[in-house]
Amino acid sequence: MKEKKYNIVKNLFYSSISVLTTFFLFIILASIARHLGAEKYGIFTLALSVAAIFEMFTDFGLRDISVRNVSQRKEFTEKYIGNLLVWKVLLSFFVFVVMIGVVNILGYDARTKLIIYVLAPSSFLKNMKFTMRIFFQIHDQFHWDTILVFVERACLLGVVMAVLFKWHAILPIAICFSSVRLVDLLLTLLVLRWKISPIRLRLDFRFMKKLQLEALPLGFFFVILTIYSYIDTVMLSLMRGLDDVGMYNAAFRFYEGVTILPTIFWLVILPRLSELFTTNREHHQRLAIRSVKYMFAIGIPVLIGGVIFSRFVIESFLGNEYIPAILTLKILFIGIVFQYANWMLNATLISMSRQKVILALGTIGLLFKIILNIILISLYGYNGSAVATVLGEFIIFLCAFVYLNRRFTRIPIYPVILKPAIAGGIACLGFYMLNGLPLVLTFLLIGLVYVAVLLLLRTFDKHELNVFIENTVLNKYIR
Repeated sequence: MKEKKYNIVKNLFYSSISVLTTFFLFIILASIARHLGAEKYGIFTLALSVAAIFEMFTDFGLRDISVRNVSQRKEFTEKYIGNLLVWKVLLSFFVFVVMIGVVNILGYDARTKLIIYVLAPSSFLKNMKFTMRIFFQIHDQFHWDTILVFVERACLLGVVMAVLFKWHAILPIAICFSSVRLVDLLLTLLVLRWKISPIRLRLDFRFMKKLQLEALPLGFFFVILTIYSYIDTVMLSLMRGLDDVGMYNAAFRFYEGVTILPTIFWLVILPRLSELFTTNREHHQRLAIRSVKYMFAIGIPVLIGGVIFSRFVIESFLGNEYIPAILTLKILFIGIVFQYANWMLNATLISMSRQKVILALGTIGLLFKIILNIILISLYGYNGSAVATVLGEFIIFLCAFVYLNRRFTRIPIYPVILKPAIAGGIACLGFYMLNGLPLVLTFLLIGLVYVAVLLLLRTFDKHELNVFIENTVLNKYIR
C-alpha cells in the first residue's frame, strides 16, 4: 500500500488564506476604535479579553490532543466529532455560569458586564468551530476549512460594519458577533457531515474522561497562554482605567494580528509532526529544527517592518487620538521573533506528548509576566505591559529551547538563530543608509538585502534551496 503523499505547499496556501482573513477582524476592531473612541473601544476589547480567557476553559487541550490522536488513527473521526460536540456544549454552559460570578466579583459597571455577557457566547461558539475545523485539516481537506473561515469572517465584517455605521453603539455589535457565529457553526457542521463524517451526537463518558485527563496538561497550558495574552488588559482595567485599556489594545491588536502568521505553519505542521514522531524520528527532528529556523527567518523582517511602520499604521488606521500607542506597538514588536519560534517549539513538544513540559513553560512565563505587570504598570502604564509581554515571550522561548536541546536533539544556534539575526542587523543598517527614500521603497530594498544576506550566509542548505526552487518548500522533508 502506497504511503499517502501530502501536498504541504497547497495546504500552507489554504492555511495562509484562512489565517489572513483575520485581517477582517482587524478592520472591525480598528473601525470600532476610530468611530467610538478610546473608552468604548476599551470596554469592547476588555469584553473580548475576558471572553477569550474563559473560552479556553471550554476546550482544555481537547482540540490539540485530538489532532494528535486522530492524525494517527483517522478511523476514530466520527467518535471524536460526536463526543467533542456534546462535551464542549456542556463545558460552555458551565463556564458561562462561572464567568458571570467572576465578572460580578471584579465589580465592573453594568454596561461593561452586559457587553461581556453578550459577547462571551461568540467566543464559545468560535471555539466549537475551531475544534470542528481540525477534522478538515486531518483529512487533508484544507480548502473546505478555508472556505468556511472566509465566509464566516466576511459575513461578520459586513454585518458588523453595517450595524456600526447605523447605531454607533457596542451592544448591537456584540449581538452581531454571537449571532453570526451561531449560524457559522451550524454551517460548519453541515459541511463536516457532507464531506468528512456522519455526525452522531453521543457522550461516552469513559472515553471523554480518559481524553480530558490526557489533555489536561495541554489544556492548562492553553488556558495559561490565553491568560498570558490578555492579562495585561484585565490588570490595566483594574489598575489604570478603561482609557489605558483602549490605548494599549490599539497597539496590541496590531501586534496580535501579525502573531497569527506562525499559525499558518502550526495548522499544517502539527498533524504531520505528530504522525512522524511515531513513524520516522529522523524526519521528525529535521522538520522540527527547520520549522524553528523558518520562524526566525520570517519573524525578524516582521519585527523590522513593525518598528518602521508603527507610526504610519497607528495614524492611518486609528487617528491622532492614539498617537501615544506608537511607542507601545514598537515595544511589542520586539517580542515577535520569540513568539514565532515558540509556536514551533510548542508544536514539537505536543507531537512528542510532552504536555506537562508545555504546562510548566507556560506557568513560568505567566507568573513572570504578572509580576512584571504589577511593577511596570504602576510605573509606566500600558508601555510597562508591553515590556512585560516581550520579556515573558523571551523567558518561555529560552526555557523551551534549553529543554529540547537537552532532551530531544541539539538545535544549532548559528544557522537557526544567528544567521537570520545577522541578516536582520545588516538590513537595519541598510535602512539608515537609505533614509530619505519613500518608506515603502526603502522597506522593499532592505527586504532584498535581508534575503541576499540569508543566501550569502548559506542559511538554507542546497537541498532546501532546491525544494524552494521547485515550489515544494516543505514537501520533501515530510514525506
